[in-house]
Amino acid sequence: MLRISRVIASIYLLATILMATTTVIFGPIGWSPFPLAAAAPPIRVELAVSSEKEAWIRSALERFAQTNPNINGRRIEVRFRVAGSRGLIEAIEREGYQPTAISPASMIQIDELRQIRPDLLRDSVSPLVFSPIVALMRDAQSTAGITNPWLLWQRELPDQAKAVKVGISSPVSSNGGLQTLIVLAAQYHQTAQLNVGRVRDPGFRDWLQQLKVPAWPDSTGTLTTDFVIRPGVYDIITTYESLALQVFRQAEGRFLEVRVYYPETTLLSDHPFTILTAPWVDSAERAAALRLRDFLLSPSEQTIAMHEYGFRPVIPQVTINLNDQESLFGRYRDLGLQLDLKTQLENPSQAVVEALISTWQDVFNQ
Repeated sequence: MLRISRVIASIYLLATILMATTTVIFGPIGWSPFPLAAAAPPIRVELAVSSEKEAWIRSALERFAQTNPNINGRRIEVRFRVAGSRGLIEAIEREGYQPTAISPASMIQIDELRQIRPDLLRDSVSPLVFSPIVALMRDAQSTAGITNPWLLWQRELPDQAKAVKVGISSPVSSNGGLQTLIVLAAQYHQTAQLNVGRVRDPGFRDWLQQLKVPAWPDSTGTLTTDFVIRPGVYDIITTYESLALQVFRQAEGRFLEVRVYYPETTLLSDHPFTILTAPWVDSAERAAALRLRDFLLSPSEQTIAMHEYGFRPVIPQVTINLNDQESLFGRYRDLGLQLDLKTQLENPSQAVVEALISTWQDVFNQ
């Protein structure tokens, strides 16, 4: 029995040596009825997203990745670029930026891109979340007696309006700055219908010059952060309700007393999401972008966007409850929050937008 085992072991050793020698001389040998399948390449989605919802989108993409999203076995990978809303459109127009899908802050930017590149916007547009333009004011000696900053910015500016330090983001690169400028122009002219003549009116130009604005940051998000971390630079800023709610959370422990204020007639950002009908977007990327959009519109994500980031949901399954202390809305309900927005301005035409920006550039030499 021992002799048989030794014979078998010797044969196995000789076979192993022979196979190794053959492999060295001729390369690997063997038989396979089918070639081994290569791993399917991932589907990459490039998302252009406005800066004020960066925190939500960044966290949402982490949760999206945890669901192991794939189409026919191909993994979905999402990258995103963050900028001011108008800056995103400029990147597509002037830099040759080629995103799969875009989500600026407002339909104003979608309309702008449609005017520049109508071939890119043949797909449907879906709002992701809502957020109105508001003002944030700190409790300070310079703001004593001001009941609502928006009431300062009437046709006849009181002396206090010329004294307070106001922060507004650049209307050239930022939707927040542009929406502020639209609201201010509507208030000045006491109208809900702006036209080119009104925004180019010399009286309105002179009125703008009297506003004390130390700087015009490129992003509303940057402006809002500076308002918190650089005390004394601004007394009042205009921003989004969602960012204002996040400021309340950041202000805890900083001895920063702030409240939010709404204009009588506001503008609502709807954060539209659309997939570009572009030659660089193939059918698989389109399907992957749709999968991402549906994820962002799911009840769980809409709830997170509301609870943690202060956005108003767009789907009926999710509603704001001011008694819910888990939500930013419930936690800071007593700091000026106003759920009922009585009247809203319509987005002006692109001709009016361009004239308004041109007026602003002339006044502030930007």
